[in-house]
Amino acid sequence: MNLAEQRREILARMRLYVITGDRGDEVETARIVEAALDGGATVIQLRKKSMPMLEQYRLALALRTLTRAHEALLIINDHADLAVAADADGVHLGQDDLPPAAVRALPGFDGRLIGRSTHSLAQAQLAVHEGADYVAVGPVYPTPTKEGRPAVGTGLVARVAGVIDRPFVAVGGIDLGNAPAVIDAGAPAVAVVRAVYDAPDPAEATRRLHEAMLTRLQGARPWAT
Repeated sequence: MNLAEQRREILARMRLYVITGDRGDEVETARIVEAALDGGATVIQLRKKSMPMLEQYRLALALRTLTRAHEALLIINDHADLAVAADADGVHLGQDDLPPAAVRALPGFDGRLIGRSTHSLAQAQLAVHEGADYVAVGPVYPTPTKEGRPAVGTGLVARVAGVIDRPFVAVGGIDLGNAPAVIDAGAPAVAVVRAVYDAPDPAEATRRLHEAMLTRLQGARPWAT
């Protein structure tokens, strides 16, 4: 199995996708990410909107070491060049970023994963058509990390689950209390920021969320088993 296939295999069985919060320096962020990996997260997304790029690069290298040790994926938010430079597993694109095909054609990007944020069924279908390896659907619930963007609710999760033929992750305001409802709507995985990153004990928060999800995932889609 080559590296690209290994990445897709991990992606296909992802359950808990943890996104870094904006606060915290390299040391604090790495500590929280390591705790999340210990708790069962299999995908880490580096998202630091206000951190200078050089610091993000150093942090990405540290997270690359941690994710490899846990056989987890490292995804970089927005910056495909940083993903290549840090040898990350892929990049996550917003609706205003380059289209997947353009990113896939970049030097050094071949074999890496592309995710796409989507806020409607049409956007999710287009992301698949454009070649995204996975899509994020949300924000399911209101969240300060996407201030001003209306919540899409679990209804959109259910609609996407009915038509998407590849991994997808529900994101936005998800925590231990509402994750079961999101899973019941059809999401094979959830992405969280505050529920883990801001928790007093990130490892325990990740573990509890992961366990709660697994209890609801009977009859998961075949590609998500």
